[in-house]
Amino acid sequence: MFRYLRRQRRRRLNITIAGATHQGKQRDHNEDAFVVVPQQLGAVVADGMGGLARGEVASRMVVDILAESLQQGRNGGEALQEAHRRIREASMSSVERMGSTAVVLKVDGGTATLHWVGDSRGYLWRGGQLKQLTKDHSFVEELIDAGAISAHEAETHPNRNVLTRAVGIRDTVELKIDSTRIDLQPGDCLLLCTDGLHGYLPQPSIIECLARGGSAEAIVQRLIERTLRDSDAGDNVTAVCAIVED
Repeated sequence: MFRYLRRQRRRRLNITIAGATHQGKQRDHNEDAFVVVPQQLGAVVADGMGGLARGEVASRMVVDILAESLQQGRNGGEALQEAHRRIREASMSSVERMGSTAVVLKVDGGTATLHWVGDSRGYLWRGGQLKQLTKDHSFVEELIDAGAISAHEAETHPNRNVLTRAVGIRDTVELKIDSTRIDLQPGDCLLLCTDGLHGYLPQPSIIECLARGGSAEAIVQRLIERTLRDSDAGDNVTAVCAIVED
């Protein structure tokens, strides 16, 4: 498990960011990766595609390239396109395919921007309410949109792990990236996580962990420990929290 913590002041808001990852109870290696970029008040969470070879390589490339790009002043969308280009080139020169999800947080003044591809998620905890900010790029999400299945049915659908977009996929020259912006308020908590957390820890339990409050590092630890304790934790588990204070 790895943890990072950094605090900076921007326009009278203190932003504290921490993250951690764990391989879970049923995996012998970790295909998740994350990074915190404190100078840019940014963070990235990535999940290498388990159905493809070298998933751990893809996720590590995503976070390394994103960290480099954010430090150069690029926004999350530009950084993801760069990561896609470089991972795709590496994959094309090898017989092995690889890909990764990614969700990128960048805070500028009082505004947070999220860019994402795949089913790693971003949430906002505000005023005792949890709101999912991202929308999964997955087969079951398309079925939900089409009215073919309910959100409850999607939780146990046999194809729930099938993605429709991923960083580095050979067949996609230009990556389609979604984004959203939020005006931050003191007391907000932004959560980034892989499906090893949101797919195993029920939302009421996520809410309970966030409601207990504490530091960003404490919340991240609590979420991962709860996932390991209360589920079979069949996937790698990664979370990053950003807390906004006066």
